[in-house]
Amino acid sequence: MFSLMYETPVQWVHDMEAQGTLELLVDHAHCELKAAATMQALVAKNPTCDLIVQTLPRFAMEELEHFEMVEALLRKRGGKLTEQDSNPYADGLHRGSRYKRTSLLLDKLIIGHLIEARSAERFYLLSEHLQDRDLAEFFKSLIPSESAHRIMFLRLAEDQFSVPEVEKRTAELRQIEADLISKLPFSSRVHSGPKI
Repeated sequence: MFSLMYETPVQWVHDMEAQGTLELLVDHAHCELKAAATMQALVAKNPTCDLIVQTLPRFAMEELEHFEMVEALLRKRGGKLTEQDSNPYADGLHRGSRYKRTSLLLDKLIIGHLIEARSAERFYLLSEHLQDRDLAEFFKSLIPSESAHRIMFLRLAEDQFSVPEVEKRTAELRQIEADLISKLPFSSRVHSGPKI
């Protein structure tokens, strides 16, 4: 459904809710900011790639709108945005992608695809299994955009590289992503590992 090799267990949602969801919303807000910044950086570093220049600014603005929505919900629920350390999931994907890398741009686009796919999967699970139905509905409302972003990153990759090259590298990075997410420790993050 989400083109991922590791399927997050439903127990992840129950463990997340038991720990409290305010920290999850803080992390989610930071994820939206980082996604917007990543898209802006891709435009700045690839100004001759027409489709990147014409596509990503609109999606970056959408990510910033999502940030505003998450931050408003966080405040409404009595939380507050705080500083955040680096993201072990995103950092791990970029570190792991150095193996067999032929193009940094190709890897960045496919990693963007995988991050959006994992976010869509997690939002789907949260929307289906959270006891807090208001929060579940909020996550459900974000699934269409996450899915669109997932497809958009692959479309951009296929615009810049051959389809066989994209498919081969996507398969390699999909395996790296599955190994990483299944072994990360559990924490109040959208992209944390399962509780052991």
